[in-house]
Amino acid sequence: MTKLRSVYVFLVLLAVSLSAASARADDATEIERAKASYDAGRYAEGVERFREILNPGSSNSIREPLAVERARAYLAACLIAVGRNDEADAEIEKVIRNNPLYSPDAVAFPSKVVDRFIEIKSRLKGEIEAAFRARSAAEQAAKVKVERQQREYLESLQLLASQERVVVRHSRWIAMIPFGVGQFQNGQDGLGYVFLVAESALAVTSIVSNVVYSQLMSGYVNESNKAKVDYDTSNAQLDTAYNVNLYSTVGLAAVAVAGIIHAQATFVPETQEVRMRPLPPPPPQFMPKVGIGPAGFSLTLGGRF
Repeated sequence: MTKLRSVYVFLVLLAVSLSAASARADDATEIERAKASYDAGRYAEGVERFREILNPGSSNSIREPLAVERARAYLAACLIAVGRNDEADAEIEKVIRNNPLYSPDAVAFPSKVVDRFIEIKSRLKGEIEAAFRARSAAEQAAKVKVERQQREYLESLQLLASQERVVVRHSRWIAMIPFGVGQFQNGQDGLGYVFLVAESALAVTSIVSNVVYSQLMSGYVNESNKAKVDYDTSNAQLDTAYNVNLYSTVGLAAVAVAGIIHAQATFVPETQEVRMRPLPPPPPQFMPKVGIGPAGFSLTLGGRF
């Protein structure tokens, strides 16, 4: 199958090349037929023949750009020979506008035809220069666009090459840790901070209230302070410290259990992270520099590393 496909492609390319060669041969033949009238001095007949092969709707019309250019030049020469200068000028303008660098062959054409081309080219000089500037500007804009696209493409490739996607696997055991650790592991940072702040505040309250309760109890049972102790006030303070410690401890346990249950219920087995990795430095660039000094020419080699 592969060999048959290769043979088929070869035959298609051969047919296309033979067709192009045949078209070039036909164009050259048609020009030579029309040129026979010009060479014989039958200029009016030459005008008709060259107009016919330049007519796209004609059965023997020519297609190749260089052939069309050559036929228009001969048509202009025939028109000049029969005194139809305005029509000749129109054909010459078409040739020059299409190819500002065109110059008629001084051997094939008489001097008045060459002079006519020179005159019209001089008259169209401003237009030709403007066309050159417009073409140059368009080419420069296209070049800048291509360079920008290439630069953006390289930058996108560098960005992709500098990024590494890593799969981070999560642990159910870590999700059992309170203070929002399970939420942070799941990527739920907002809830993680809520549980962290709430549990931290309850833990601090429990510890502080326990310390206060211990100090109050120590003063309450101290034999040396019995005469100075206001038992009603001390009992009230002890009850308050005990209740604060109890409620904060129970609240801490409840919030911690709720956080663990939530972390387990919304457990995310794995996540993907994008990590940056360094790219290798670009290869060194060397640029030769030629200088002229008192001792003659010098050649140095500079570069970027």
